[in-house]
Amino acid sequence: MACRFSRLLALAIKIISPTKGLNTSAQIFELMQFYPQGITVQELSERLNRPVSMLNLCLKSLVASKKVVARKNHNQWVYTRPIVKIKNCC
Repeated sequence: MACRFSRLLALAIKIISPTKGLNTSAQIFELMQFYPQGITVQELSERLNRPVSMLNLCLKSLVASKKVVARKNHNQWVYTRPIVKIKNCC
């Protein structure tokens, strides 16, 4: 019986290769330019077809590096790109 279980378990594992293009954090950052009012993790999940748990890890890193700003709106976190202040050069 143990042997049968191990064969079933081995069949359930699928090795995937990375895809070419932007990583998930870069995709989040790029997508946010189209949502200046902000976007929730659920909306990001729908747009990028990624699990919420993965996006939360990426957002945590982006917030820590100050590339993304998080604010709480009612009961949801909303993520935006920070406003860049341009100094008057003249």
